[in-house]
Amino acid sequence: MEDKKIDFSNLEIKLAELNAQAFQRAERVCRMAADPTPDIIYSSNFRARLAAEALGVEFRDIMALNLSEFTSIVSRTLNFLLQNLGAEILDKS
Repeated sequence: MEDKKIDFSNLEIKLAELNAQAFQRAERVCRMAADPTPDIIYSSNFRARLAAEALGVEFRDIMALNLSEFTSIVSRTLNFLLQNLGAEILDKS
């Protein structure tokens, strides 16, 4: 299998372009695969699926990344998803 090089330097910009339907699609696929994570944003599979859609690549391409790149992508996706909550909490303090 050919290694695909994925450019994820603009991941956050691409995530910001997604809409709620992308979130729902990624969650639905994970739930149908019996992902037991109570809050779906903490599922690495969910974050990988959302990142794949944002970057315009296949989910399997994200899953084939080396561990360092994979954890970077899913961590950055989680940070993106939580950033508004963090800003809201800081505004209230």
